[in-house]
Amino acid sequence: MTEEPKSTYTLHKLAGRYDVSDFLSAIKKSHDSGASSFVIDASDTRAIYPAGAAPTAAIIDHFRSEGMDVKFTNIPAGSFIERVRIRNPFVASKQNLNEPGSRLNTVWAYTEDSVFDLTNCVMEELAERIEFGNGVYAALNWCLFEVLDNVFQHSSNEVGFFMAQILKASNRLLLCVADAGIGVHRSFYVGGKYRPPTAFDAITLAVRQGVSSTGDKRGNGLYGLKGVIEANGGKLEIRSGRGYLQISPNGADGGETRGLVVNSNAHCTVVDFELKVGAPVNLGEVLGVPMQDLRLESIENEYGEHTIHLIDHAQGTGTRAAAERLRNFLMSYINDGAQYLILDFTGVPMVSSSFADETIGKLAERFGPVGFAQKFRLINMNPDVHMLLDRAIALRISAQYYRDDRVPNRK
Repeated sequence: MTEEPKSTYTLHKLAGRYDVSDFLSAIKKSHDSGASSFVIDASDTRAIYPAGAAPTAAIIDHFRSEGMDVKFTNIPAGSFIERVRIRNPFVASKQNLNEPGSRLNTVWAYTEDSVFDLTNCVMEELAERIEFGNGVYAALNWCLFEVLDNVFQHSSNEVGFFMAQILKASNRLLLCVADAGIGVHRSFYVGGKYRPPTAFDAITLAVRQGVSSTGDKRGNGLYGLKGVIEANGGKLEIRSGRGYLQISPNGADGGETRGLVVNSNAHCTVVDFELKVGAPVNLGEVLGVPMQDLRLESIENEYGEHTIHLIDHAQGTGTRAAAERLRNFLMSYINDGAQYLILDFTGVPMVSSSFADETIGKLAERFGPVGFAQKFRLINMNPDVHMLLDRAIALRISAQYYRDDRVPNRK
């Protein structure tokens, strides 16, 4: 019995486009030589970032659709590569998105029907894990939906791949969207209005305002993303086929490169971007139109006040970790322009002392007694919750003023 031909590839890292190009070159060579299977040795895989993971998942999906048996071996139990799920991305169904656990550090395979749910779930988690600067949350929400949806408007593919990652040490957020569709260059020819001569020209055309490969005049997705990145001081890299464009605080760079060409019908497209979560952004100024913050509107009462019902967070009123997430969640609304927040404790029978300190206590310490009273109004607390919150505020405020008294010549 003749053994079917196969190839083995040792995957050391997936940090960026060069790693992806190396992987694509290896699997393509194996496929073209007639190998029926491609084995990926993950015993020594270390650095994994969205820019490497999402496009690699898209490439693997393509070759599997061509009938190639692509499989991983030697994945260490509990390793990060196992967590990231490059070999078997999570399908972004309502059920999977609502499962316990993080939506970050994981590759998601999504369809046009799941763009809205995936965007909402990721943004909801980010609001709890990060304190965003003024306008950053709203800008990211808009950009993420647009970039995820672009896959189905322009790639002629039915599935896209996405991953997000927080780098807490540098206060940055990494996101990457990838597909193995027809590519930006060919999408312009399919659209029928523009004829850019190269893949690089196609990308530079795609980031212009009002230009779309489908021929309509919307064309604000990549243009808006580019503007947000420039206003935020972040980074953007768009790769498609043989073309690439990079935007960073040092300026723009681009041209033709080794590329992401799978075959004549599949030119991988990768939109890889990085945001400084604390640097302010005004999406309305970027797009040149007044923006309505629908997120703030969603928590408005009939008097135009913004209310958070703590019962919606009652599953996490016991630990400091849950409290930190709630504090970030509250601050994201303040930083997005809420004049003050009403915190409604209706239906919350008890909170732990650590929870009270990590949320209300730390907010009181941050804003001071007067500022806290201006920014947060606490209502409908039972006597026990009232006592715990008062105690947390008193301890934090007294500790703050004790420290202030020990600082010479403090003004």
